[in-house]
Amino acid sequence: MKLSKITFVIFSVSILLTGCNKKNVKPEEPMQMEQKSGDHKWFCFSNDSFSETDLPQHSQINSLKPWTESVRICDANTSADGKALFLVNHLGALYFDETDNPVLIQDWQLFSDSTAGNLVFENGNPYFTLVKNSFFNRNARNSQKNQSQSHIIRLSLEQKMFFPVVTYQDLEIEANGEVTGTYFDGSDWVSSVKSTENNKVSFHYIKWKSLVDLSTVRPFSKKGDSSSIKVSEISESSYRNLVTPEDFSKAPPRLKLLLKSIPKDFNFTLTCRDFGGTSPRYFSSGDDDDSTVSNAIIKDNWVCAVFADGTTYFSGSLDGFPLINHGKTVAFRLPKLPPRYTYQAFAISGKFLIVAWEESDFYKTGRAGFLTVDMEKLFYTK
Repeated sequence: MKLSKITFVIFSVSILLTGCNKKNVKPEEPMQMEQKSGDHKWFCFSNDSFSETDLPQHSQINSLKPWTESVRICDANTSADGKALFLVNHLGALYFDETDNPVLIQDWQLFSDSTAGNLVFENGNPYFTLVKNSFFNRNARNSQKNQSQSHIIRLSLEQKMFFPVVTYQDLEIEANGEVTGTYFDGSDWVSSVKSTENNKVSFHYIKWKSLVDLSTVRPFSKKGDSSSIKVSEISESSYRNLVTPEDFSKAPPRLKLLLKSIPKDFNFTLTCRDFGGTSPRYFSSGDDDDSTVSNAIIKDNWVCAVFADGTTYFSGSLDGFPLINHGKTVAFRLPKLPPRYTYQAFAISGKFLIVAWEESDFYKTGRAGFLTVDMEKLFYTK
């Protein structure tokens, strides 16, 4: 099998990502994909939708907003049936059905004033969370907290609709409570809850689970009714242990094998998702606060990691295609982004790699969108 002439390279030596510290020895760099090439397309978010653009820096200017309030891809994963799904904050969801032109599923009432996140799957169904961030969202700060606030949302890909499943009331969260984080381990959900009273802030932590299939839960149940949600208190450490990065030595073997060429003194933090699975696990190769950020997905027939500068590692085979490089890791770099732009979450659908990009300034986000890469053209000769 011959590989495509598109600019990428297979590595058996160490690969150094941009932004490394001075003590690293500079090994050979991945080849850069050309900006003008038939194997990829750029898309940006604008006017409550998305459109194709020639380059990210040429897309419509968006004012910098806190990341919780900006239109940006906030999570992504590949579903159990191999389709890419992206959660877009304040907009909706993008669903790729093995093409590079996604379906945009929207619900203005749900998304307009809430921050989306935590895309997970249970029994094949996608779920995510919605919260109102009172720190950055003036409307949430000035409004009376409402226990009917929808927290867990189910996305029906068949109906292209969103369905509220679990509310603050179902979780026994008080009127002045605000969920600041939620994690799903495949069985139980855990949440961090912030309470504000008399200008004093406190936190407590809960574990909860549905006693029936979550897709059958009906929200807004009256207090006193028999509930299908069981809630209990947990310690702060129990919650923190789930969301604190582990040492990379504890990462899944396939992921460690994929990234074994990275120098041991190169610091990075990595978000690792199982396809069609639960909340991600987090890993760190060091304790450097300036470590490079990356995302990874492990699927049954492939494993892939994308770093913020576009350096991408892949091992395995695309759905319906032969094994690449006899299963050994291949590495290439996505088109170079301008300063202050980075690559974020990604997913693979069929032969397409889809990667989020965004313009950032500390905690604020400006322009945002996604890049699609035809991996058949990248890896295989027609």
